[in-house]
Amino acid sequence: MRFKLTVSIIALLAIPGVAAAQDQSADGWQAMSYYSFQVPSTTDPLQTLVWPDVIREANAYVTTELKRPLGGKNALVTALASTYRDGDRTIIVSTALSRACESGANDKGAGIEPSTCPLRIVTIENGKVLTIKSDTGCYTDHTDPDLPAKNRNDNSYTRYDPAAGTISFRTTIGGRDVPSCARTYSLK
Repeated sequence: MRFKLTVSIIALLAIPGVAAAQDQSADGWQAMSYYSFQVPSTTDPLQTLVWPDVIREANAYVTTELKRPLGGKNALVTALASTYRDGDRTIIVSTALSRACESGANDKGAGIEPSTCPLRIVTIENGKVLTIKSDTGCYTDHTDPDLPAKNRNDNSYTRYDPAAGTISFRTTIGGRDVPSCARTYSLK
């Protein structure tokens, strides 16, 4: 297990899209990036450190309950994630679309709503996982080209405040902030 964890952390530091802080706007908000876990990986920190239990549960549900073979792939689990570097610390903020989510309206006539899904904040320092905090956060399907035009830029955003030791989280739907999605999480 220690070897796998070390490999995962080394991979974390080697993957530019995960290890380096993503582009931030002038006010510090960073759009969360989309990830799919259907292709299994032993080096992807999101799959090995942040969401391995959720992936296992989804795989078990598909193979045991639905009786469908996965053919070497994972069940459909996707995530949104942001990564911040602060000296020797790396902070990963991620929310995963899984069976544990409380979905928004799904009626044909309803407007688009975010799902409330598991959210995890992982803090890594000097190659060791210091903390994994769990809560909930909003998840938006911002990558779906079948969405109405006004919803193709829906997204969730994070902002890291090193002085306060907090991560702020917000979500926009149809160009407007969703008040129920605005949250601040303490890293302390």
